[in-house]
Amino acid sequence: MFNRSLRGGAASLAALGLLTLSACGSDTESTRLRVRIENVAPFQQLKSGMFNTKLSGTAPGPLAPGDVYEFSFTAGTNHRLSFVSMFGQSNDWFFGTDPKGIALYSNGQPLSGDITSQVLLWDAGTEVDEEPGVGPHTGPKQASSTDGPGAQDPNPNVRRLGTPSRLTSGQTFNMPAVASMIRVNLAHEAATRKFTVRIENVSDDRVTLNTSEGIKPVRISPGVWTVSAGNEPLFTEGQKDRGRGLEAIAEMGDVAGLTAVLAPLSGVATPLSPGVYALHTAAAPLFTVGAKDRGQGLEALAEMGDISKLSSAVSMSPPAGVRASGTFNTPVGASTPGAITQGNAYEFDVDALPADRLSFAVMFGQSNDWVFSPDEQGIALFDADGMPVTGDVTSQVSLWDVGTEQDEEVAVGPHQGPPEGALDRDNTVRRVPVTQHATPVSQHLRVTITKAP
Repeated sequence: MFNRSLRGGAASLAALGLLTLSACGSDTESTRLRVRIENVAPFQQLKSGMFNTKLSGTAPGPLAPGDVYEFSFTAGTNHRLSFVSMFGQSNDWFFGTDPKGIALYSNGQPLSGDITSQVLLWDAGTEVDEEPGVGPHTGPKQASSTDGPGAQDPNPNVRRLGTPSRLTSGQTFNMPAVASMIRVNLAHEAATRKFTVRIENVSDDRVTLNTSEGIKPVRISPGVWTVSAGNEPLFTEGQKDRGRGLEAIAEMGDVAGLTAVLAPLSGVATPLSPGVYALHTAAAPLFTVGAKDRGQGLEALAEMGDISKLSSAVSMSPPAGVRASGTFNTPVGASTPGAITQGNAYEFDVDALPADRLSFAVMFGQSNDWVFSPDEQGIALFDADGMPVTGDVTSQVSLWDVGTEQDEEVAVGPHQGPPEGALDRDNTVRRVPVTQHATPVSQHLRVTITKAP
């Protein structure tokens, strides 16, 4: 931490400085406070949704041959697509991607065309496996069953179906090839980074699914999709179903439960960069709202998480009222500097005087030029009675657009971090409106102040 000493200079300057800092006199003692900035984002995937109504339909329902589901989303270069949809003639089998999903970009180029080869047939491990379309507890017959769902699968783990598929009875069944039942196509719009997924039932009710009771129809249920960074958002191969709604899809084609679980966990779990802080008694130590960035290093922090230039500027030529400044760059428990991801935190101590206020800035990592920071006044570190402020002060932190680079969709735009994008048409520092990013600050970070040991 940089401490700008007011002793050793001219007496008049020292006296003026002390009057600015506090009315308590030269014997005022500082209070050591600990500031904790924690990444509390709950998000497990970027986006999620359901598909349940065929293109030619007006109400939810399964796909018969020739029917199509479509859904669209935008995604960035590190994102992957996952989806699940029941194979309707089974007990608990479903069409789905690899647990990590399908990579949407390769070497920076978007994936497009027929991606059916990356779609698999899975066993959810939640119910015994009977002959498709024949067993008394399979999808087509379960509604008329007098004893409800079938018994639990002796193998409770989610697993790929083999060729041939082994039933719980020990018998085998020759499933049709996945590509003879379902076709999945991906289209991409370069200008918007929008992907459109088309899921089509390509089976033939006359020949595709051959069973001991003759030919059975193939139906594909409504499903759920996610866009993630490949963290296995829906299931893990070789492990039990997580009890979040996959079972209801795999057994009944019911998407409501999993959709509801995923919705509040979908969002931008942005890393938070190292930051710069200042103790000050005058407003606007780091930026002025409605004015252009000062060119002292906030741009480098906001665009790349680089704190070196701003730290140097604030410490070597402190803005009016700045008494002390410093940086924080190493996560708690880590030995090297770096950004903080979900569940991690920065901590730093300040020696505060009764007139001090705290300002800081950290980059919203998956943006072009956004920072989290208090407003120009900073956070008061003492109350009206001169007592140190402690507790959660997150409500005093906002998300700011520094105005140095054109904004793109967060976590999706191609110029977040190097390479640098186009200049912002509005070059002033301003709050990011909820119309542009609706997630509350409190779902990204938590800022607390305590008395340091």
